[in-house]
Amino acid sequence: MPKSVASINSLVRRYKPSTRIEQITYLPQGVSNENYRVDTAEQSWLVKFYAKPLPHEAIAAQRRLAKQAACPAPLYVDEAHQGAIFHYAPGKVPEQFDVSQAVKCLQLIHAQPCSGPYLDLHAELKRYEHQPFYQAYAQALHQVVTDTKMQPEDMRFCHNDLIRQNIISYLGCWQCIDFEYAQPGDRYFDLAMLSISFSLTEAQQHALLSEYFGSEQRIDWVKFTAMQKLVAALNYFWYRANNTAHRVDEAKLQLDEILNAT
Repeated sequence: MPKSVASINSLVRRYKPSTRIEQITYLPQGVSNENYRVDTAEQSWLVKFYAKPLPHEAIAAQRRLAKQAACPAPLYVDEAHQGAIFHYAPGKVPEQFDVSQAVKCLQLIHAQPCSGPYLDLHAELKRYEHQPFYQAYAQALHQVVTDTKMQPEDMRFCHNDLIRQNIISYLGCWQCIDFEYAQPGDRYFDLAMLSISFSLTEAQQHALLSEYFGSEQRIDWVKFTAMQKLVAALNYFWYRANNTAHRVDEAKLQLDEILNAT
């Protein structure tokens, strides 16, 4: 278990001094932070230790979204431990795509107050341009950057890491987790991330965007397609740079397929 039991006990005691922990289970699915299920006699919590400074804006958004059943509620935040305690969300990662649940989550997240620095996707991509694994894609990505820059920005509060593994399905209802990267950004990035992670068919992509935007808003399919390529590249490069071996092969395959599709 990467984090010592003493650290977990200490964080829990600061939240609930009289609590007796019955079991601690390390959850290896997270790739950015350390997550644990902590079981007590009364309930279960998710204990999260952040690799970076606490994302206070994202945690505040989670508090609001929890009231709408869109994510588990934050219960306690501790600067000294650089950690937080959340309600534990029962359920599992969804195997099948549910357009209604996806749209519900997206619309609730994107309706959150939007302030502060935005996620600059092109700056994120530029961080990798001197890496050897970037060079094979340099020419194609130059066109992707050109295509996305030509489209108007559509800024909202975004999750920015809305992969299938960051969704929990329980009794047919979805909740989103792992908001560490949540901040203002382009909502097409969330839509593209979700579509790639679930490997949506063309028909499913049309259903997702049509239900999300409704009849009153125009869908920018050119931007969506370009954003999918940008998402696929950022996913692969992040996994390569962070030595996330169990995700690299799938991410590379997705990037190759989407760049070769057009």
